[in-house]
Amino acid sequence: MPPMKETSPLRRKLGIELRRLREAVKMTADEAAEQLELSASTISRSETGKVNVHPRDVDAMLRIYGLTDERKREALLALARKSRERGWWHAYRNVLAADMVSHISIEDGANQIRAFQTMLVPGLLQTEDYSRAVAAVFPLPEPPEVVDQQVEIRQRRQEILRRHDEVPLHVILDESVLQRPIGGDAVMQKQLLHLLELAEGSNVTLQIANYGIGAYAGLGGPFTLFGFAEPMDLNIVHVENQRSFFLIEDEDDIRHYEVVFQRVQKAALPVADSLALVKRIAEGL
Repeated sequence: MPPMKETSPLRRKLGIELRRLREAVKMTADEAAEQLELSASTISRSETGKVNVHPRDVDAMLRIYGLTDERKREALLALARKSRERGWWHAYRNVLAADMVSHISIEDGANQIRAFQTMLVPGLLQTEDYSRAVAAVFPLPEPPEVVDQQVEIRQRRQEILRRHDEVPLHVILDESVLQRPIGGDAVMQKQLLHLLELAEGSNVTLQIANYGIGAYAGLGGPFTLFGFAEPMDLNIVHVENQRSFFLIEDEDDIRHYEVVFQRVQKAALPVADSLALVKRIAEGL
Protein backbone atom coordinates (compact mmCIF):
# COMPACT_ATOMS: atom_id res chain seq x y z
CA MET A 1 0.00 0.00 0.00
CA PRO A 2 1.45 3.42 -0.91
CA PRO A 3 2.15 5.90 1.88
CA MET A 4 -0.86 7.90 2.95
CA LYS A 5 -1.38 11.40 1.70
CA GLU A 6 -2.14 13.72 4.61
CA THR A 7 -5.51 15.45 4.41
CA SER A 8 -6.96 17.74 7.02
CA PRO A 9 -10.63 18.53 7.64
CA LEU A 10 -9.44 21.28 9.97
CA ARG A 11 -7.61 22.91 7.08
CA ARG A 12 -10.75 22.74 4.95
CA LYS A 13 -12.83 24.25 7.72
CA LEU A 14 -10.37 27.07 8.16
CA GLY A 15 -10.50 27.75 4.44
CA ILE A 16 -14.29 27.89 4.48
CA GLU A 17 -14.24 30.45 7.29
CA LEU A 18 -11.62 32.59 5.57
CA ARG A 19 -13.61 32.62 2.35
CA ARG A 20 -16.81 33.57 4.21
CA LEU A 21 -15.06 36.48 5.89
CA ARG A 22 -13.53 37.72 2.64
CA GLU A 23 -16.83 37.52 0.77
CA ALA A 24 -18.65 39.25 3.64
CA VAL A 25 -16.59 42.39 2.99
CA LYS A 26 -17.04 42.00 -0.78
CA MET A 27 -13.33 41.62 -1.40
CA THR A 28 -12.06 39.57 -4.32
CA ALA A 29 -9.24 37.06 -4.01
CA ASP A 30 -7.10 39.32 -6.18
CA GLU A 31 -7.73 42.30 -3.90
CA ALA A 32 -6.94 40.26 -0.79
CA ALA A 33 -3.79 38.92 -2.39
CA GLU A 34 -2.61 42.42 -3.27
CA GLN A 35 -3.07 43.69 0.27
CA LEU A 36 -1.40 40.63 1.76
CA GLU A 37 1.39 40.58 -0.82
CA LEU A 38 0.46 37.03 -1.78
CA SER A 39 -0.63 35.48 -5.07
CA ALA A 40 -4.32 35.06 -5.84
CA SER A 41 -3.68 31.33 -6.26
CA THR A 42 -2.35 31.18 -2.70
CA ILE A 43 -5.57 32.77 -1.43
CA SER A 44 -7.63 30.31 -3.47
CA ARG A 45 -5.65 27.27 -2.31
CA SER A 46 -5.89 28.48 1.28
CA GLU A 47 -9.66 28.79 1.03
CA THR A 48 -10.07 25.32 -0.47
CA GLY A 49 -7.85 23.72 2.18
CA LYS A 50 -5.22 22.58 -0.32
CA VAL A 51 -2.35 24.20 1.57
CA ASN A 52 -1.49 24.91 5.17
CA VAL A 53 -1.86 28.56 6.11
CA HIS A 54 0.62 29.96 8.60
CA PRO A 55 -1.09 31.51 11.66
CA ARG A 56 0.60 34.85 10.95
CA ASP A 57 -0.98 34.90 7.47
CA VAL A 58 -4.36 34.01 8.99
CA ASP A 59 -3.93 36.88 11.44
CA ALA A 60 -3.19 39.26 8.55
CA MET A 61 -6.25 38.03 6.65
CA LEU A 62 -8.50 38.52 9.65
CA ARG A 63 -7.23 42.09 10.01
CA ILE A 64 -7.92 43.08 6.39
CA TYR A 65 -11.30 41.31 6.54
CA GLY A 66 -12.19 43.46 9.53
CA LEU A 67 -12.90 40.68 12.03
CA THR A 68 -13.40 42.36 15.41
CA ASP A 69 -14.84 39.40 17.33
CA GLU A 70 -11.84 38.53 19.53
CA ARG A 71 -13.26 35.14 20.49
CA LYS A 72 -13.68 34.04 16.89
CA ARG A 73 -10.29 35.49 15.98
CA GLU A 74 -8.57 33.42 18.66
CA ALA A 75 -10.57 30.35 17.63
CA LEU A 76 -9.52 30.71 14.00
CA LEU A 77 -5.88 31.23 14.93
CA ALA A 78 -6.04 28.14 17.13
CA LEU A 79 -7.57 26.28 14.21
CA ALA A 80 -4.70 27.42 11.97
CA ARG A 81 -2.17 26.12 14.47
CA LYS A 82 -4.04 22.85 14.95
CA SER A 83 -4.41 22.23 11.22
CA ARG A 84 -0.62 22.30 10.84
CA GLU A 85 -0.09 19.55 13.40
CA ARG A 86 0.43 15.96 12.37
CA GLY A 87 -2.04 13.61 14.02
CA TRP A 88 -0.97 10.42 15.80
CA TRP A 89 -2.14 8.45 12.76
CA HIS A 90 0.76 9.82 10.71
CA ALA A 91 2.97 7.18 12.31
CA TYR A 92 0.88 4.53 10.54
CA ARG A 93 1.15 6.13 7.08
CA ASN A 94 2.39 2.89 5.49
CA VAL A 95 -0.72 0.88 6.41
CA LEU A 96 -3.50 3.46 6.08
CA ALA A 97 -5.30 4.24 2.84
CA ALA A 98 -5.87 7.93 2.08
CA ASP A 99 -9.64 7.74 2.63
CA MET A 100 -9.12 6.13 6.03
CA VAL A 101 -6.68 8.89 6.96
CA SER A 102 -9.39 11.40 6.11
CA HIS A 103 -11.93 9.48 8.20
CA ILE A 104 -9.66 9.31 11.25
CA SER A 105 -8.61 12.95 11.05
CA ILE A 106 -12.23 14.07 10.79
CA GLU A 107 -13.23 11.73 13.60
CA ASP A 108 -10.46 13.06 15.84
CA GLY A 109 -11.49 16.69 15.30
CA ALA A 110 -15.25 16.25 15.64
CA ASN A 111 -17.18 17.28 18.72
CA GLN A 112 -20.19 15.10 17.87
CA ILE A 113 -20.48 11.77 16.03
CA ARG A 114 -23.63 10.03 14.82
CA ALA A 115 -23.18 6.66 13.14
CA PHE A 116 -25.56 4.21 11.48
CA GLN A 117 -24.32 0.70 10.68
CA THR A 118 -25.98 -2.21 8.91
CA MET A 119 -23.08 -4.66 8.73
CA LEU A 120 -20.50 -4.31 11.49
CA VAL A 121 -20.00 -2.78 14.91
CA PRO A 122 -18.37 0.63 14.24
CA GLY A 123 -14.63 0.76 14.76
CA LEU A 124 -14.96 3.10 17.76
CA LEU A 125 -16.90 0.39 19.61
CA GLN A 126 -15.05 -2.75 18.54
CA THR A 127 -13.17 -5.07 20.88
CA GLU A 128 -9.71 -6.19 19.84
CA ASP A 129 -10.85 -9.75 19.11
CA TYR A 130 -13.75 -8.50 17.00
CA SER A 131 -11.38 -6.25 15.03
CA ARG A 132 -9.05 -9.16 14.36
CA ALA A 133 -11.93 -11.35 13.20
CA VAL A 134 -13.01 -8.67 10.74
CA ALA A 135 -9.45 -8.21 9.44
CA ALA A 136 -9.13 -11.97 8.90
CA VAL A 137 -11.85 -12.10 6.23
CA PHE A 138 -10.59 -9.31 3.96
CA PRO A 139 -10.29 -10.53 0.34
CA LEU A 140 -6.56 -9.72 0.36
CA PRO A 141 -5.22 -10.87 3.76
CA GLU A 142 -2.60 -8.60 5.29
CA PRO A 143 0.61 -9.87 6.95
CA PRO A 144 0.24 -10.45 10.71
CA GLU A 145 2.30 -7.36 11.56
CA VAL A 146 0.00 -5.17 9.44
CA VAL A 147 -3.09 -6.65 11.09
CA ASP A 148 -1.50 -5.88 14.48
CA GLN A 149 -1.04 -2.26 13.42
CA GLN A 150 -4.58 -2.01 12.11
CA VAL A 151 -5.96 -3.32 15.40
CA GLU A 152 -3.71 -0.89 17.28
CA ILE A 153 -5.03 1.98 15.14
CA ARG A 154 -8.60 1.00 15.94
CA GLN A 155 -7.84 0.94 19.64
CA ARG A 156 -6.15 4.35 19.47
CA ARG A 157 -9.16 5.80 17.67
CA GLN A 158 -11.27 4.81 20.67
CA GLU A 159 -9.32 7.20 22.88
CA ILE A 160 -11.68 10.00 21.83
CA LEU A 161 -14.36 8.30 23.94
CA ARG A 162 -12.18 8.68 27.02
CA ARG A 163 -10.93 12.24 26.55
CA HIS A 164 -11.63 14.87 29.20
CA ASP A 165 -13.78 16.64 26.60
CA GLU A 166 -15.94 13.59 25.91
CA VAL A 167 -17.23 13.35 22.35
CA PRO A 168 -20.96 12.48 22.26
CA LEU A 169 -21.40 9.34 20.16
CA HIS A 170 -24.87 8.24 19.01
CA VAL A 171 -24.81 4.86 17.28
CA ILE A 172 -27.74 3.10 15.65
CA LEU A 173 -27.18 -0.51 14.62
CA ASP A 174 -29.36 -2.68 12.45
CA GLU A 175 -30.24 -5.81 14.43
CA SER A 176 -28.34 -7.92 11.89
CA VAL A 177 -25.10 -6.46 13.32
CA LEU A 178 -25.92 -8.09 16.65
CA GLN A 179 -27.03 -11.40 15.18
CA ARG A 180 -23.96 -11.97 12.98
CA PRO A 181 -21.44 -13.89 15.17
CA ILE A 182 -18.22 -12.27 13.95
CA GLY A 183 -15.33 -14.38 15.23
CA GLY A 184 -17.63 -16.98 16.74
CA ASP A 185 -20.02 -16.93 19.68
CA ALA A 186 -17.42 -16.21 22.38
CA VAL A 187 -15.94 -13.20 20.53
CA MET A 188 -19.40 -11.91 19.67
CA GLN A 189 -20.68 -12.25 23.22
CA LYS A 190 -17.70 -10.29 24.52
CA GLN A 191 -18.37 -7.64 21.88
CA LEU A 192 -22.04 -7.30 22.83
CA LEU A 193 -21.16 -7.02 26.51
CA HIS A 194 -18.64 -4.34 25.57
CA LEU A 195 -21.41 -2.41 23.80
CA LEU A 196 -23.52 -2.57 26.95
CA GLU A 197 -20.60 -1.36 29.07
CA LEU A 198 -19.94 1.58 26.74
CA ALA A 199 -23.63 2.48 26.66
CA GLU A 200 -23.53 2.95 30.43
CA GLY A 201 -21.23 5.93 29.92
CA SER A 202 -22.47 9.48 29.63
CA ASN A 203 -21.29 10.04 26.07
CA VAL A 204 -22.45 6.88 24.22
CA THR A 205 -26.05 6.44 23.10
CA LEU A 206 -26.94 3.10 21.51
CA GLN A 207 -30.11 2.22 19.63
CA ILE A 208 -31.10 -0.84 17.63
CA ALA A 209 -33.20 -0.87 14.47
CA ASN A 210 -34.81 -4.25 15.13
CA TYR A 211 -36.22 -6.64 12.56
CA GLY A 212 -39.77 -5.87 13.62
CA ILE A 213 -39.79 -2.42 12.01
CA GLY A 214 -39.59 -3.87 8.50
CA ALA A 215 -38.54 -1.41 5.78
CA TYR A 216 -37.03 1.84 7.11
CA ALA A 217 -35.04 4.84 5.95
CA GLY A 218 -31.63 3.34 6.72
CA LEU A 219 -31.78 0.55 4.18
CA GLY A 220 -29.67 2.67 1.82
CA GLY A 221 -26.54 1.75 3.77
CA PRO A 222 -24.20 2.82 6.59
CA PHE A 223 -22.88 6.34 7.11
CA THR A 224 -21.37 8.57 9.78
CA LEU A 225 -22.22 12.20 10.52
CA PHE A 226 -19.46 14.28 12.10
CA GLY A 227 -20.35 17.58 13.76
CA PHE A 228 -17.93 20.43 14.41
CA ALA A 229 -18.37 23.27 16.88
CA GLU A 230 -17.51 26.94 16.32
CA PRO A 231 -15.78 28.24 14.37
CA MET A 232 -16.37 25.11 12.29
CA ASP A 233 -20.14 25.13 12.59
CA LEU A 234 -20.52 22.53 9.89
CA ASN A 235 -21.17 18.83 9.41
CA ILE A 236 -19.36 16.25 7.33
CA VAL A 237 -20.68 12.86 6.22
CA HIS A 238 -18.70 9.73 5.48
CA VAL A 239 -20.57 7.10 3.47
CA GLU A 240 -19.11 3.60 3.34
CA ASN A 241 -18.91 0.98 0.67
CA GLN A 242 -16.99 -2.30 0.71
CA ARG A 243 -13.66 -0.75 -0.21
CA SER A 244 -13.65 2.85 0.96
CA PHE A 245 -15.29 5.92 2.48
CA PHE A 246 -16.80 8.74 0.47
CA LEU A 247 -16.52 12.20 1.97
CA ILE A 248 -19.59 14.41 1.56
CA GLU A 249 -19.44 18.13 2.33
CA ASP A 250 -22.25 19.50 0.15
CA GLU A 251 -24.82 21.10 2.46
CA ASP A 252 -27.87 19.69 0.64
CA ASP A 253 -26.45 16.16 0.71
CA ILE A 254 -25.54 16.52 4.37
CA ARG A 255 -29.11 17.60 5.18
CA HIS A 256 -30.34 14.47 3.40
CA TYR A 257 -28.27 12.24 5.69
CA GLU A 258 -29.31 14.21 8.76
CA VAL A 259 -32.95 13.58 7.86
CA VAL A 260 -32.22 9.89 7.28
CA PHE A 261 -30.53 9.61 10.67
CA GLN A 262 -33.45 11.34 12.38
CA ARG A 263 -35.92 8.96 10.73
CA VAL A 264 -33.85 5.90 11.62
CA GLN A 265 -33.56 7.19 15.19
CA LYS A 266 -37.33 7.56 15.39
CA ALA A 267 -37.95 4.10 13.93
CA ALA A 268 -35.37 2.33 16.11
CA LEU A 269 -36.08 0.95 19.56
CA PRO A 270 -35.78 3.39 22.48
CA VAL A 271 -32.45 3.19 24.31
CA ALA A 272 -33.70 1.04 27.21
CA ASP A 273 -35.36 -1.46 24.86
CA SER A 274 -32.28 -1.46 22.63
CA LEU A 275 -29.97 -2.33 25.50
CA ALA A 276 -32.37 -5.04 26.64
CA LEU A 277 -32.23 -6.58 23.16
CA VAL A 278 -28.42 -6.48 23.12
CA LYS A 279 -28.34 -8.15 26.53
CA ARG A 280 -30.84 -10.82 25.47
CA ILE A 281 -28.83 -11.70 22.37
CA ALA A 282 -25.57 -11.78 24.36
CA GLU A 283 -27.09 -14.12 26.93
CA GLY A 284 -28.21 -16.46 24.17
CA LEU A 285 -24.70 -16.98 22.83
